Amino acid sequence: MIRRTVVVFVVLVAVAVGSSSAADKTSFGLGVGALYNGLGGNFALVKADDLKYISVGCSEYMSSSIEGTFVTCGVGIGWLRSDILTKKNSKYGLGLNIALDYDQFYSEVEPSIRIPYVFFFRGLDRRGWNLGVAPFINWGQEETDLGVMLEVGYQF
Repeated sequence: MIRRTVVVFVVLVAVAVGSSSAADKTSFGLGVGALYNGLGGNFALVKADDLKYISVGCSEYMSSSIEGTFVTCGVGIGWLRSDILTKKNSKYGLGLNIALDYDQFYSEVEPSIRIPYVFFFRGLDRRGWNLGVAPFINWGQEETDLGVMLEVGYQF
C-alpha cells in the first residue's frame, strides 16, 4: 500500500513539473492550510489563471507527558484554477490537492485528498495574502477522517 501510494505521488509530481512552460512564473508561499500541507510552505508555478504547487508542512501535533510528542508531517501536490468559477477574476481559486503525511504516532503514511477554495486578495498570479477552506478525506490505518482545513497564507 505504501509503495503504491508513493509511486502514484511521484508520477503526479512528474506530470505537474513536465506540464510547465516558459510562460510560468515561480512563487513560494508560507502559511497554514492545504496550499502549505498544514503549517508549512510551498513552491509554485504560476500563470494568470493557474497555480501548480508542491508543498511541505506539518498538519498535526500531539504531546503527552506519558507518551511523548508526535507530529504528522508530509508533502503535497496541488493545482488551483481561477477560471473554473469566473472567467474575468483571478482572485478566486478552486483546485485539488493530494498529500502524503507520515503519522509518527501510528508509524504510517496517510494519503489524503483536499479540495481547496482560496481567495487571493490581489489575484492568484500576484504576491499577497490568501484565505480559504479545503474539505478533505484522510485515510489512516485506524480510521478514515473527513474534515475541513482553514487556509491563511502569503504567496511571495
